[in-house]
Amino acid sequence: MKLAACIKRYLEVAGGFGRPMHLSQFGLPKAEIEKLVSAWDEDYQISRYLLLSREEGGHLAGFPPEARVFLVNGFECTHLTFHPDIQKLV
Repeated sequence: MKLAACIKRYLEVAGGFGRPMHLSQFGLPKAEIEKLVSAWDEDYQISRYLLLSREEGGHLAGFPPEARVFLVNGFECTHLTFHPDIQKLV
């Protein structure tokens, strides 16, 4: 999935920049999401405009147990937040 398509999906789900979106909401297989987000995390031009976080408990209850937590470059995370300036890259 191209970055522009991911940003479009993010905006549809999160409702705007600066709001966290659960990684499973990209609608891709878990392994693909982990690979994609890990690549973004390693790319300075992209990583400076995204924030990865890990939510606990009730924030994850609505997601299937196998898709609640993702491993991105060795770190557990659940949500991604894009800064508006990510638009400069697409």
